[in-house]
Amino acid sequence: MKRLFILLFLLPAISYGQFGGGKLFSFGLKVGANFSQLNTLEMKTPRLTSGGMPVMSGGQVVYDFFRNNDSRTTGIVGGAFFRFGRKLYIQPELLVSSKGGKFDLIQTGLVNQSVDVKFTTFDVPVLIGFKLGPLRLNAGPLMSLTISEDKNLKDSFKQYTTQPIDETFKQAVFGYQAGVGLSLGGLQLDLRYEGNLSDLSQVGIKTANTDARFNTKSTLWQLTLGYAIL
Repeated sequence: MKRLFILLFLLPAISYGQFGGGKLFSFGLKVGANFSQLNTLEMKTPRLTSGGMPVMSGGQVVYDFFRNNDSRTTGIVGGAFFRFGRKLYIQPELLVSSKGGKFDLIQTGLVNQSVDVKFTTFDVPVLIGFKLGPLRLNAGPLMSLTISEDKNLKDSFKQYTTQPIDETFKQAVFGYQAGVGLSLGGLQLDLRYEGNLSDLSQVGIKTANTDARFNTKSTLWQLTLGYAIL
């Protein structure tokens, strides 16, 4: 009976530590999945020869099309998070994230194809959050650096571009994340939406009549499971 009274006395403090106040600092690891797609990928461009001249057929310029594809690409994300604060907190993270998307390449007179693009980024989100019991609400800016990409995008744009396609992925991309989380003891479940504020890529296409820049952004849903080590 005495132990029961002690437990009842400590229960409010335990609950506050888990869901109300919590630790002033937490560190943990997380892993999960991205469900991403490319956006704003709508464009008509003349097909170019290796010398940069438009391809002609029957006295007419041959045009090809790049078109959005609503399909999502699944990738893996993982890394570490650092949480400073109790009810109101700031949470920077270091993540390696696999992203991508699909677009349709419609080439006049050729077999049309769906191109699956995949790339890996090093992401640094810095989130501001608020705890409501075990529930967490958070949002903040994100900086991404591409550390690798597949050849599909490079090969698809090779005959259209006036700059190396790999240069389009070497610049930092700025975006945001926002979502909800659930803390159950050390377990951390998070669902977030991620969008770009700056362009994921900018490809130059130049002909005698055109000097255009093709821009695209990506969006994704991210679901992760983490564990607070500290």
